[in-house]
Amino acid sequence: MNLTVLGINFRTAPIGLREKVSFTSSGIPMALQRILEQLPESELVLVSTCNRTELYVAGIEIADKKGELVRALLTDVQADETGELSQHFYLKTSHEAAEHLIAVVCSLDSMVVGETEILGQVKEAYMLARQEGTVGKILNPLFQTAFRYAKRVHTETDICRGRVSVSSIAVDFACKVFDQLDRKTVMIVGAGETAELALKSLVDKGVNEVLVLNRSFHNGKALAEQHGGRAIQFELLTDYLSGTDIVISSTSAPHCVIHANTVRSAIKARRGRPMLLIDIAVPRDIEAAAGDLENVYLYHIDDLQKVAYENLSKREQGVEKAWRIVKEGTAELAATFEGGALRLLLREFDGWGREIKDSAIKRAFAKEKLSSLPEPCRDEIETLVQKTVNKMLAAPREALKKAAKNGQWDDYARVARDLFDLKNDSEQESLEKESERETPQSTGNEK
Repeated sequence: MNLTVLGINFRTAPIGLREKVSFTSSGIPMALQRILEQLPESELVLVSTCNRTELYVAGIEIADKKGELVRALLTDVQADETGELSQHFYLKTSHEAAEHLIAVVCSLDSMVVGETEILGQVKEAYMLARQEGTVGKILNPLFQTAFRYAKRVHTETDICRGRVSVSSIAVDFACKVFDQLDRKTVMIVGAGETAELALKSLVDKGVNEVLVLNRSFHNGKALAEQHGGRAIQFELLTDYLSGTDIVISSTSAPHCVIHANTVRSAIKARRGRPMLLIDIAVPRDIEAAAGDLENVYLYHIDDLQKVAYENLSKREQGVEKAWRIVKEGTAELAATFEGGALRLLLREFDGWGREIKDSAIKRAFAKEKLSSLPEPCRDEIETLVQKTVNKMLAAPREALKKAAKNGQWDDYARVARDLFDLKNDSEQESLEKESERETPQSTGNEK
């Protein structure tokens, strides 16, 4: 399976590094085209969320070119930083990469196992890639299969039971800091999906006073009205900050939107009343220095991981079953992509068996004692030899079929060719072409 994924996530790098390689939805198309120029003939999908940035590449051999792939992705990063960032990237290939994708969309690789936001985010990344024409006969079925198995995990397991997203964990965190949310004023900065989920959770917790600030006042107003909040012009953030107890910020801005000096002025006006700032944006929305101020409690997305882990024990049984489904999906993809090679090698096995049988029969019947045997006896002996050869090949055939499903195809196929002295890769390619010429009706337009 000619597939590679290069990625960096919350497990391999802190937020300070992840935010240097994050992409907005509007920036992904340009990034895809830039990478395509450096990796022509490839298929590409770029996934970028607050917890991960992953580039899926298919159609070209790059498994041994991690450095080249990292540089292609990090064009906008300073050259002296590329080396440091490269150490935090992981590279997965073939079946491991396919399994990783399914695990990601099923939220098994998420900070919050069982959250459903990641499925929508990966679907959006896939659609952007389709619009840019960077997906084809490999990535199209790959992502479609991954989405199908994500649906199975969500419907057939308890992994999502009592699930919490990053946004809802932020709200739970606020509940641990303040006893009663109904007496607090909450400011939502940003009107995206994450901010909306946070707002909904706050309203469910009894919050009555909610302010929504967004660069687009129209979008902010629509969100506020939907949940009984009040939209405020983004430029008035400083004016309203001092009257706010909890700030949850989740914009797509490439820089800080709430600076430490702004928070310092607000906390001074509050006369000692504490303020909770929860920054769930990547890059971060709130200047880190704000967390050093007295009576200011600043937490960013990595801090929420501590709360996320408390939920894992409740889902262990669902996680185990979910992983079994992921393995099924990986096996299906392996069978799909390795099926042609498997059929070819099995045909070679059959040919090898026929040669062994024909050679043995020819030598046997050439002997004087057997040359005068009647035809029925000859047929019986030939059938017996054929059955013996088939029985001898049965176990290797089954082992190869299993290997094509569990990610061990390359190793098993190589060993099989060595043991049975079958054709090498170049000869295999010639055999495939010959087979296509012999069966022209099997060729047609790809769909």
